Amino acid sequence: MLDTTIVSSANVYLPPFDLVRRSLDIHAVRGELTASLPYDDFVKLVKQLIGGIHVDEAWYLSRYPDVADGIARGIVRSAREHFVQDGYFEGRLPFELRVDEGWYLSRYPDVAEGVERGEFESGRDHFNKLGYMEGREPFPV
Repeated sequence: MLDTTIVSSANVYLPPFDLVRRSLDIHAVRGELTASLPYDDFVKLVKQLIGGIHVDEAWYLSRYPDVADGIARGIVRSAREHFVQDGYFEGRLPFELRVDEGWYLSRYPDVAEGVERGEFESGRDHFNKLGYMEGREPFPV
């Protein structure tokens, strides 16, 4: 079992690739290597990876007032802790993403039509309300 305990947000540990590789069940499927690991280990690994992502505390608490309430009630210590432990898995963003408006509307004509019909104020509005959770990219990657 892969031990990837997060010590603190200031002291993030990412296990060496070889350690991660050894924790995987690697086998060939139709001539290609496939890797799998227990779900709990997968979640621990994801938490390690997102532990290094910047969380805009003020923006996060403004966007997600339930988290601010949780901090006020002592349920969670910070926006960062919430994002790493739960927020990412709930589909929350750690900071406001820049949306390339022209590219976004060109890439997603259905969104452009929605903006024209007044369903959304802009491509950015769509991305923040639905696009992120739909897996749409905010800019060319």
